[in-house]
Amino acid sequence: MHKLQVKSRIAKHEKAVSLFDHNSKVACHAQENSYHMDFSNVKIVGHETNFQERPFLKAWLSAKDLNAGNDHIAIPEGYKSLAPAEG
Repeated sequence: MHKLQVKSRIAKHEKAVSLFDHNSKVACHAQENSYHMDFSNVKIVGHETNFQERPFLKAWLSAKDLNAGNDHIAIPEGYKSLAPAEG
């Protein structure tokens, strides 16, 4: 993802959280868990150019992080031990 696209995406998430946009999963997650989102220290944990592969990448990266909020596809239990360690 291009640097400008990342900044734009972060700005959209930040606005959604500040306005508590009920259509934003990030805003809902922050509200439900009383999180203060630090948008100045965002870390990109993965990148996938293939649109159809993105849900799998998200599920894979969130397999060991219960706070990730993956609700798109489930990784079978047998594969979770292969997922990258949370960190």
